[in-house]
Amino acid sequence: MADNGKVEMDVICRMETHTKTYCGKFEGYSLIKTLPQKMYIEIGVFHMAGVFWGIHFYPNGFQDADLTFALKLLTETSRALVTKFEIILLDQKGDKGAKKSGNYSFSKQGDIVDLWYMKKPAFEASEYLNDDCLTFKLYLTVSKPFFVDATRKKIIVPLSDLHQHFGELLESGEGADVTFEVDKEAFRAHRNVLAARSPVFKAQLFGSMMESKMDKITIEGMKADVFKIMLQYIYTDMLPSEVELSSEMAQHLLAAADRYGLERLKVICEAKLCDSLDVETAATTLVLADQHNCGQLKGVCIDFVSSCDMLDAVMETDGFKYLMSCSPLLLKDLLDKVHNSRKSN
Repeated sequence: MADNGKVEMDVICRMETHTKTYCGKFEGYSLIKTLPQKMYIEIGVFHMAGVFWGIHFYPNGFQDADLTFALKLLTETSRALVTKFEIILLDQKGDKGAKKSGNYSFSKQGDIVDLWYMKKPAFEASEYLNDDCLTFKLYLTVSKPFFVDATRKKIIVPLSDLHQHFGELLESGEGADVTFEVDKEAFRAHRNVLAARSPVFKAQLFGSMMESKMDKITIEGMKADVFKIMLQYIYTDMLPSEVELSSEMAQHLLAAADRYGLERLKVICEAKLCDSLDVETAATTLVLADQHNCGQLKGVCIDFVSSCDMLDAVMETDGFKYLMSCSPLLLKDLLDKVHNSRKSN
């Protein structure tokens, strides 16, 4: 104990917490429902808190005759893992249904805990078994201790401010060696920065193209505000904090990102358009995704239109008329997907 009456700590134990939501679906219940007691099907495996976990389904029980879900620690652990869980069975509409929550401490590989159990006849007669399938969600929190040497002084590493310095470089124009004219507005920039970030700019500014010998380059087919945001992204790897990315701006910025090979910016725009997708924007966004080779966004658009009988509403929009006139092959792909979706249902 120190002279001032305070206890001098040698080691501090802290808890490190991880959370996860696991959504699972098991098809083919009738094929395994006669398995003997204590035999299981592994219906989920995932990695969390540095170890692997398995979700086991016992159609005739683990410790008794009740149908059981269980969570098992699949790998070794050097620390006790304290868990808090909630498992929910979903009905055929995907709404929340039966649930159970609890706590358990895992200390070694092979430890297992019952997550949920139910009398088998009651389960088979319930709305949670639909078309021989069952669907569930597991909310899991895992806490584990780690130890800190309290006697060792810490050195705090500041966060990177590289983006700030490059942003200031762009804003000041110091050392700029090329000017772009976009929609009658001028933007000064640095060839080396642009070439390092964009393969298209690299080819233009340092290749055999005529722009490599020009001090002033005119950009056609792009709005000045779009080029400005793209330029700020090139220098800072982020969108300006004062810019609220609307769906319209995201569309223009996606086209610009594709034009100059800025793949991460392109995905940022895809994510924005995906989040704002609705009946009015679905068709135009689908065309845009197809034109600029955005596979993820294209898939989301097609799934949106082909689900929940959305096609009739989408067909009434101006965007769908645009789709019909400019991309008949894409329209065929969409209608085929809708047809197959309705046929399977």
